[in-house]
Amino acid sequence: MGPKDHGVEQRAPVEFLRRMLATIEAGTVELPAFPQVVIQVQEVLKNPNYSVQMIVRPISADPTLANRLLNMANSTAFNATGRVIIDLGVALTRLGAQKVYSVVLAHAIQDVQRLELLRSIAKPLDELWSESVAVAHFCGAVVKRLKLAMPDAFAAGLLHRVGHLYILVQLARQEASQPRVTLSRDLVDEWHPTIAKAVLKNWHVNDAVCEAVGMQADVLAVRSGPPTLTDVLVAGMRLANRMMNSSDTSSFSSGGVLARLNLSIEECRGLIGEAEAEVRALARALHS
Repeated sequence: MGPKDHGVEQRAPVEFLRRMLATIEAGTVELPAFPQVVIQVQEVLKNPNYSVQMIVRPISADPTLANRLLNMANSTAFNATGRVIIDLGVALTRLGAQKVYSVVLAHAIQDVQRLELLRSIAKPLDELWSESVAVAHFCGAVVKRLKLAMPDAFAAGLLHRVGHLYILVQLARQEASQPRVTLSRDLVDEWHPTIAKAVLKNWHVNDAVCEAVGMQADVLAVRSGPPTLTDVLVAGMRLANRMMNSSDTSSFSSGGVLARLNLSIEECRGLIGEAEAEVRALARALHS
């Protein structure tokens, strides 16, 4: 089931979102000009006996993507030694399968964003992308700081707004001959995690990432047990929001996910202080 209906006055927007979700859940993700490399990498990763060289083959055929992954592996976030990597196979090994696949998907999404028909929404798409890069960094930083075994944290951060992006693309692609649907910010905020989870499942992204992305808005849930990937994603979102909006005091409010992760306000400020240069470097690597 999708999120709750907002009433008769919003029936057309809600039906638009319901149809969108049903189409995705039926197996069709409608993004124009989606690169073949995504499908090729998906097929390799489905093989439990895949090798790095099997992933190198389709990626090396796309020089821009190969360059992005090399730059990412050499960025300050992933290259503590400072030793420059020039071999794509070594770079992919350093990053790991989930990070590589999330970058392949992000590369495909950026290709879609450059289409002429989406020029009118270029600014909000760029803002979503910048936020996603920052959240991905903080998810990785939180996992590293707390020594958590969560290799999917970066992927969850990088892909957490894919539902919002997907909704914007579908709005922009509406037929001029049909009555145009507009969506309130509240409706998009309510539905984008559900849409994102469905899209990522369609793309065969790790179940843990799908679940965390789908639950990202459930910030008031009281959870017991050890920290989850959802906790890390929500913390990454709060840290990124505070870095980009320093006047937003709610990001560091007491209790909730930061308490579950045992992250103090001082530690959060430290992570933000360390992050700004690394986020810029990561953004440059992923935009190359």
